[in-house]
Amino acid sequence: MPARRNRDPPTPIEREHRAMAAEKATPHLLVIDDCTLTCHLLTALLTAEGYRVTTAHDGTSGLAAARHHSYDLAIVDLHLPDLSGIEVAGLLQPEVPFLALTIDRSPEAVQACIDKGVLSYLVKPLDAESFLRQVQVALERGREQRNLRRVLRDNHIINKALGVLMGYFQRSEEQAFQSLMAYASTHNERAFRVAGRILEAIEQMGGSKNATRRGNGAGRTARDQAREARAFLDKFRV
Repeated sequence: MPARRNRDPPTPIEREHRAMAAEKATPHLLVIDDCTLTCHLLTALLTAEGYRVTTAHDGTSGLAAARHHSYDLAIVDLHLPDLSGIEVAGLLQPEVPFLALTIDRSPEAVQACIDKGVLSYLVKPLDAESFLRQVQVALERGREQRNLRRVLRDNHIINKALGVLMGYFQRSEEQAFQSLMAYASTHNERAFRVAGRILEAIEQMGGSKNATRRGNGAGRTARDQAREARAFLDKFRV
């Protein structure tokens, strides 16, 4: 057998890309609790399990963190100094799944969490093993919810594009679907991206008509875009 070639060591850029990919694959958790000791304990517990953790000590700073970064799960105390944890949950979701921490065992508090779609309700003091198990379950449910929202969003875009093709070419829904999928397969594109381009093409054609009626200098550019849009749509004329 021929000797195996030693692979060249990765370049600095390759190492950086690998590190970024690994970081992106590691769940990033946001802990919001006004108790500094609780934040430290949860951070130590979660980082030991391989999670990335960001902490905030009130609802306002927690929401600010969520606006600037993407988190896989928020772990939030219900009794914060500025906003209630329930308010924070309503503002974070559905983008960030939510796990509640509290000392309140009342049925009213539990029902309020259920009404806001909280994934789990944990009462302090926490048992480390049970807490980590609940975090893992919440992350899995959060992934399922994100995947479902993505499917629903993609289906909505595809259905709108099918309606465009049906009206533009006077085709049945099945014919429109087949032409869209054939284009996606031939050009190695995802169906929802092709659907998005179809919707953009129709919008550009409408923009050309509006610019022409106004008679402004943008009319020629808009007409050029409309010609390109029509040429793109003609590719679906089966």
